[in-house]
Amino acid sequence: MASSTLPIARGLPFVGNALSMARDIRGFLTSQYIELGPVFGIRMLHRRFTVLAGVEANRFLMNEGVRHFRSFEFWKDIVTRYGASRSVISSDGPDHATLRKTLRRGYSRQYAADRISDLADIARQETAAWPLSRAWPVVPALQRIAGKQVGTLVGGVSPHRYIEDLDYFVYVLQTSRFRARPALWSRRFRRAAERMHELYLEVMAQHTGENRNRNGDKRDLIDDVLDLHESDPQFLPEADLKVNVLGPFLVALHTVAATCAFMLYALLKHPELLAQVQSEADHLFAGGEPTREGLRSLNATHRTAMETMRMYPVAPVLIRTVTNSFEFAGYRIPAGENVIIATSVPHYLPEHFPEPERFDIERYTPERAEHRQPEVYAPFGLGAHRCLGSGFAEVQIAVTMATILHEAEFELVPVDYTLRTAMLPFLSPNKSFRVRVVRRRGTDRNVHRGREAAVL
Repeated sequence: MASSTLPIARGLPFVGNALSMARDIRGFLTSQYIELGPVFGIRMLHRRFTVLAGVEANRFLMNEGVRHFRSFEFWKDIVTRYGASRSVISSDGPDHATLRKTLRRGYSRQYAADRISDLADIARQETAAWPLSRAWPVVPALQRIAGKQVGTLVGGVSPHRYIEDLDYFVYVLQTSRFRARPALWSRRFRRAAERMHELYLEVMAQHTGENRNRNGDKRDLIDDVLDLHESDPQFLPEADLKVNVLGPFLVALHTVAATCAFMLYALLKHPELLAQVQSEADHLFAGGEPTREGLRSLNATHRTAMETMRMYPVAPVLIRTVTNSFEFAGYRIPAGENVIIATSVPHYLPEHFPEPERFDIERYTPERAEHRQPEVYAPFGLGAHRCLGSGFAEVQIAVTMATILHEAEFELVPVDYTLRTAMLPFLSPNKSFRVRVVRRRGTDRNVHRGREAAVL
């Protein structure tokens, strides 16, 4: 008979496991899995969660997730903050399937690959403004690139004037569930919410009235969202448009930007690998503008990105609510339970990835193919909610990293810096990760002159 009494992770008074999760969520959940097994309880301040971990959990999610899990509760603060009831991240079942079908083209690998030059141009322009010799924080700089790229490609608007507000808005909403909520009523948060509305109006202005069908063969994701609204306003009413229109802008800052930052750190720590990736980058731009054919030749770059996402998955867990009770690993998990599915735990287990703490891009060669083991490699999540934009993101990461490495050489500040991470709303290098440009490499170095005064 299944037990209802879970093993509980040891924690501190009042805060429980919150500090351990914040400091090193990957290491903490992996160590608890090894000690307690594939199901255990944790406490984060006033919230209690059941954790499902390991390949067992990933397999259960793949096979039974639709029947037993719902995503709405975790995302409801963002959705309801916009006065909406339905979005792709918070919906399940047929509603989720309909929204994914609508967004699939604009989030696709094909769509990003068709806009390689735009991705590279934005990365090149931002890199040109990075100061020479002076240290600066990496994550905000890469957020500007990722935000401008996604905004321009999927919404026709660069959100560069809104980056800090976007970042703060998501951070407050996603962290408020784990701590006191006064930030939700702060002047800064109210200002950020106002700025989100300004961005929404700017995007809509590019897609309504005389601009409605301006794009022709360059129709973007927002055009597809508006098509669904116009064809079925009951399913996607006007009240739900804002959260669905701004969703791509919000996500890009905390996924692609963080992955690129982690990848830059890994390359600077492995000079021999950096040389390989930089050589591929130079080859990509040898003819001037990057091409789709050139993108396919970024072999070491792609494998470096894959290993980066294994060691530093920006979404190492999924948080769900149990809709129907079930038994798992000898325990009964009741309906209504808050569940953390630690999809990335297999990334750090030696039985799946030998020497898991070693950064090794040879894992992804045809001979080893460690990522091909079922339910083991999950950087984009698993199941019905697996990241819809994974193909788009892979192209964006490859082009962005190739561009900045073609344009400049970097060094860590300090040179012996050891990475520290921050968690919530997503895993990311923290503010202590800084670099400096030590040399310009791009063929048109004159472009950089007079542009280094930008303040990052």
